[in-house]
Amino acid sequence: MAKTGDKIRKDELENVIRVVKCLEESRTSWLWYREIGRRCNLNHKTVSRLIDKYLRESIIEQEGVEPFLKIKMVRIKPGVNVNSILRYMEIKRKIESVRSSR
Repeated sequence: MAKTGDKIRKDELENVIRVVKCLEESRTSWLWYREIGRRCNLNHKTVSRLIDKYLRESIIEQEGVEPFLKIKMVRIKPGVNVNSILRYMEIKRKIESVRSSR
């Protein structure tokens, strides 16, 4: 029997794709969560949650610069795209479902 945690909701998946596409478009520049939220029409806290939950391995993170030291700035790792992230998420979901069934 499938558990509720096994699948990602459709709206959440769409938001992850929007964030990844935004990061791909500005591949060479650093973006902060609020800017990603503005570009994707999402709340900055939603952006933060999606990055922490699904994209942590696919991004490079750095702390802000003077005078904004508390701001987290991110960009996508070289060679990463939407398809590779979706493939990674599917494999991760399958591994977690196998582990939870034991």
